[in-house]
Amino acid sequence: MLRTATYLLFLNGFLLLAYGKNAPVYLAFSVLSFILAFGVMKEVKFAIKVALVYSGVNFFFALLFLMAGNLSSSIDAAISLLIVHDILGYIQKKYGEEVKLSA
Repeated sequence: MLRTATYLLFLNGFLLLAYGKNAPVYLAFSVLSFILAFGVMKEVKFAIKVALVYSGVNFFFALLFLMAGNLSSSIDAAISLLIVHDILGYIQKKYGEEVKLSA
């Protein structure tokens, strides 16, 4: 069910490997993306929650970098947005109706 999020997390990991060949921080986040992709593929609840938060934060920072003028961050923002969309669609499908906010 989470096939798109899994593929995009793997793609995110490969892009992080390509971005920072000599930077250990990029390597750490690349490994995190691969682990999350594997957990999302197996539908582990904790991995899905962490992937949702990780993608949301990644989307936020990609938008900040995009506003600062880094055009390659648009790829990261698009990938993160699609991951968040897929995970939220999965949660909505699995647990029923939308959450209704009371005003």
